[in-house]
Amino acid sequence: MATLRSDIIVPEVFTAYVDEAVTTRSAFINSGVIQPLDILNATEGGDYVNVPSWSANLSGDAEVLSDTTSLIPGKIGAEKQICPVLHRGRAWEVRTLAALAAGDDPMQAIGRKVADYISHQQQKDVFSILRGVFGPLTSNTTGALRALAIDSNATAVTLNPGKVAEARAALGDQGEKLSVIAMHSKCFYDLVERKAIDYVTNDEARGGGTEATTGIAPVFGGSMAAAFASDLTVPFYMGMRVIVSDDVNNDGTNFASYLFTPGAMASGTQSGLVTETDRDILALSDAMSVHWHNLYHPLGVSYTSGGVNPSRATLEAASNWTQIYETKNIGVVSIVSNPNF
Repeated sequence: MATLRSDIIVPEVFTAYVDEAVTTRSAFINSGVIQPLDILNATEGGDYVNVPSWSANLSGDAEVLSDTTSLIPGKIGAEKQICPVLHRGRAWEVRTLAALAAGDDPMQAIGRKVADYISHQQQKDVFSILRGVFGPLTSNTTGALRALAIDSNATAVTLNPGKVAEARAALGDQGEKLSVIAMHSKCFYDLVERKAIDYVTNDEARGGGTEATTGIAPVFGGSMAAAFASDLTVPFYMGMRVIVSDDVNNDGTNFASYLFTPGAMASGTQSGLVTETDRDILALSDAMSVHWHNLYHPLGVSYTSGGVNPSRATLEAASNWTQIYETKNIGVVSIVSNPNF
């Protein structure tokens, strides 16, 4: 009997390979923007996860202590952020898989394709969430984070240092924590044409050579360390690592760019990647399916309506989100710009 596709793909091994490859390919994870949050691991089931947080009135000055009067206590309140579970999946039939299986190791060849596909799909979900929380690109009066959507109510110009400064100022004294910017390729190549992009490697940052030969430790650590794990060249703009994706929200004229602090978004898993294979003896075909169940959540907002397992269209509806945190404690800002390209 001939070797079947389902014989080549061992689900347990394949799933482990794809899981690792998806993590490696995720620009958001490697940049430190999205970080795992244990409370979002909804392994017990359910359609939503509630993220509790405490709020306290910290306005006003400290009281002058006296031996005749007592301090007046301020209120501490409880708030919750609601995060929906996203159930996603896809199946392929043998004729499609056969085209993907070029190379000496068909399982790895297919695995790379599937990993790229899943990583891209997860990234599109993230951008849909961001589109929803910030609201419309123009005439924005409904977005939960419209106060952090720079130029969504004005005539947008090209992305420039002034707009980055304005975005940082929107977070007040937390603005300098913005360390990653995600933008459309048109915005990126507009900056390239204006020679505004810096290219940095960890090796160059040490002055050449390794730490053993130079005695200089790697400059980038923490959330940025993974970006330089293989000493690759990474683009920077205004001191921020650049993520380029054509999935960024745009209408062909107005383009959003998203600026993040480390850990601005949290992730969780309800059920990890599952791979299944099947043989249809009557159709003489082999099939493979994958499905995954994840959560992605910008800290400081809440999903308030729209129903369970929201589609991207539902995630993108501004009416389904509300702000919870104080504005300057939100970790992401949007700039709407008009690139020259």
